[in-house]
This record gives sequence, C-alpha cells and structure tokens, in this order.
Amino acid sequence: MKNMRHLIYICAFLMAAMLNTSCYRNIRYVVDDRTPLPHEYTDSIQDYHLQPGDIIGVSLISTNSEINQMFTERNNQPSMSSSNGSRSRGGYTVSDSGYVLLPIFGNVMVQGKTISQVRSTLQNQADVKLIDAVVTTELLNFDVYFIGASQNTRVNFDKTSVNILEAIAQTGGINYDAKRRKIIVIRKSPGGHSLYNIDVTDRHIMEASQFYLQPGDIVYLEPKRFTAVTNGLKNYTTILSIVSSALTTYYLISRLK
Repeated sequence: MKNMRHLIYICAFLMAAMLNTSCYRNIRYVVDDRTPLPHEYTDSIQDYHLQPGDIIGVSLISTNSEINQMFTERNNQPSMSSSNGSRSRGGYTVSDSGYVLLPIFGNVMVQGKTISQVRSTLQNQADVKLIDAVVTTELLNFDVYFIGASQNTRVNFDKTSVNILEAIAQTGGINYDAKRRKIIVIRKSPGGHSLYNIDVTDRHIMEASQFYLQPGDIVYLEPKRFTAVTNGLKNYTTILSIVSSALTTYYLISRLK
C-alpha cells in the first residue's frame, strides 16, 4: 500500500510538471534590451504604389446625380476576385497595362501611383468636368496571407500602409509554436517572388524596409523544431491524468476493503 501511495504521488507530480510545461508562454516582441528606452526610430514608411491586378474603389459626389449613381452602383457590386486571388467588394481593376476605366474619366493611368496621387489626378479632372465634385479613392485588395504554425488565414486592410506587427495583431498574435526570430515574407515581384526574413524580437525591425507589408504578401510562420514534441506532451498530459485518476480510484477502493 505504501508503494501505491508513492506511485500516486509520482504520477501527480509528473502531471503537474507537464501541465506547467504545456501552459508556459514566452511571447516576446521587440525585446532587444541593448537599445535604451525611450528611443525614437526613423519611420521608413512608404505609401504603396499601385500595380496591375490591384482593385481600387472610386466614389464621386457632385451636383449630377446620374454620374454619382454610376460610381455608387459599381462600388456596391457583389464581391469579385482579383488576379492575385484576393477577394473584395466591387471596384475598378488595374489592367495589365496599368490603366483603370472609369465613368466620365475614361482610361486613367494609375500604375506606379499611390492612392492619394490617383485621387488628386481624378479630382483635378473632376474640377474641370463637373461642378462642386468631390472624389475619394481607396485600395480594396490589401490582403495579407498567414500560413505555417497553426495559422492559415487571410486579413484584409482598409488602408495602404500596414506593418508586420499590425498584421500579426489582427490574427491574434503569433502562436507559441512559431519562431519569432525567423518569419518569412513571400512577396510577388516583377521577376517572380522575393523572400524576406523578419525578426520581430528585434527593436530595429521598425527601421527595416520590410517592416511594411504589401498587398498579396504571404507571411510564413515557421514552426519551432520541437513543436511536435510539445504537442505530444499535451497528449501525454491527458493520458497521465487518466492514469492518475484510475490509480487514485483503485487506492480509495482498496482502502475501503
């Protein structure tokens, strides 16, 4: 009976240890302690420049209700797919030659321009063609894809400047099973694809040009080497709990005899 008690104590200790291991979380960001705080970083932000396949929303308000309706109907169209596989509500797709075809404006070259520059161009034309017209523009297909350690999701943003930390926050943070010092960003480029390595534990990440994402970026969260072992421990914790309960029940029953 004494040996049985010792066995129960050992099982209980092992179960507590495994539970403590499986629940441990060490999620840290920008923790380069070599840089004293407070510290200011030079922002490397650059507005996104439109490329073929992008979808832009254009709204126009003027004294001409018929023209206003043309833009309103297009913006309210059902969801549509762009060439890069993202989905967005109705808008105007940038053609392979870099143009968008707009009511009253015709073909407008937008490739290489920012959303603000496109709005300014259209507003100047509207001032000539219409009375008291106001033009607004937005990028509709700013999608970022997350794959890898326990994450497979798409996040859509309603602005043209999104950094890696903002994007990660939208997914609920980096899973404990993923490496934070080696996040891979896969980005489509004119010649194919480019790969960038990002370390979100480094405070100087905010000074890197890759700190800001682009539409269609794929963020790969590489699993830790011992993720499988950790997951296995979680399963063993459940098994050990069952075994411990069974031994405890056996001990109590034996005491009643």
